[in-house]
Amino acid sequence: MSAAETVIGNLGTYNWNAKVYNTLALASRVAAAVKNRGNVIRIASSFRKLDKSLETLIDVINSSMKGESRAVPTAEPVTPQTLRSNADNFEQMYRTLDYILECSRRARLTNNSLTAAHIRSLQRHVEPLANLADWFDLASQPEAVGRIFEKARKERENGELTDLAQVE
Repeated sequence: MSAAETVIGNLGTYNWNAKVYNTLALASRVAAAVKNRGNVIRIASSFRKLDKSLETLIDVINSSMKGESRAVPTAEPVTPQTLRSNADNFEQMYRTLDYILECSRRARLTNNSLTAAHIRSLQRHVEPLANLADWFDLASQPEAVGRIFEKARKERENGELTDLAQVE
């Protein structure tokens, strides 16, 4: 069982989907609200809720990866399609969060005392979401990952190594 399957299995497929879709729905609502700067207090509250939801989701994933959370017995096995669906969901969350941050910048919410701290906090989640999307994508293609490692092993055996200082 791969680490990605363990992460999803620890919560159970349906609980996992509920957490992911809840966060994605919240991000979509915030994206719609941020276009109009009209009610800054409501936007600040939405930013806080989204930040907390993203933080909780990422913490659940990290604790599952470290083995700190207990596995929930599930009758449904985690399939490559489930992993691919999760990769798509995290990619959508990443794009939505990026859109929220760009719209916030354009609406000058980054200079507002009620929203600026929440925006900076949301910016911390952009890279982890992109990494999770890539991770679930690779986990859904174990044969591709195997080919990558096999190619790297052959290159190392043949001495086809590149010094990282030469890579731009």
